[in-house]
Amino acid sequence: MEGCWRLLDDGRGYRVTLRDDHPYFSHHRVRGWKVLPGVVYLELALGAVARQKPDFHPGFLDEVVWLRPVLAGAPETEIDIRLLPAGPGRIDFRIEHGHEVCGSGVLNVAAVSTCTDHLATPLSVRNQIDEQTGDHFPGSAVYAAFADMGIVYGPCFRRISYVQRQSNKALSWLGNHDGIFLGWAGLLDCAFQAGMAISIGERRESLMPYSLGRLILHQALPDHALDRAFVLTEKLSPFRTNLTVFDEAYTPLLSVFDLGVKPSHLQ
Repeated sequence: MEGCWRLLDDGRGYRVTLRDDHPYFSHHRVRGWKVLPGVVYLELALGAVARQKPDFHPGFLDEVVWLRPVLAGAPETEIDIRLLPAGPGRIDFRIEHGHEVCGSGVLNVAAVSTCTDHLATPLSVRNQIDEQTGDHFPGSAVYAAFADMGIVYGPCFRRISYVQRQSNKALSWLGNHDGIFLGWAGLLDCAFQAGMAISIGERRESLMPYSLGRLILHQALPDHALDRAFVLTEKLSPFRTNLTVFDEAYTPLLSVFDLGVKPSHLQ
């Protein structure tokens, strides 16, 4: 991840400095505010572990909570990532800004797996949607609906090509439209967007993530950006979803279990 990284004084993590024109701020606005995407908290935690403990290979994250947003209110924003060993194969992480804890979770060592038993949403859902749905939204309609909710995405996070819905399930294709490929944060943020797109027409609040039961990395994080991917989403309740992200070859990349969202309090 771009930005200036400095080791914290106690050696237990890093301070990252991002400019307010960084795409993570300028391409992600909620109610007019430049808001650091929630998925970047996870990218920061994974990046900090990779720098400080290169032999620690996370297989999944759990107990993730987003407590408050990080807003760009100055030319530069400083974010602290604290890493705290929590037992064999476990590291707690905290994301802090302005002396406040903004989010936290646990990184866990585990063998990555493409086993279908570990998918949040099975590949069979794709066939169900293709065979039964007549509910189709092009990307332009999806992002117009998000803008109506007060969420405006720039090119880095505007990668949904279309969404098909069938009852409480959805298929979303993510693509490279204008030379901007899908990096880790863009891929995961668009997957979270797909979790909101399944409810288009039902709500108009600006929704933001607040909890995540588990995120499984079915493969090690790619060291290059992707051209295309697709997301299968299943809504568990009005504010909770499961989702799995696949590459073009139908290989699962990551699964998110029990993603919780709630209306933003930003005005």
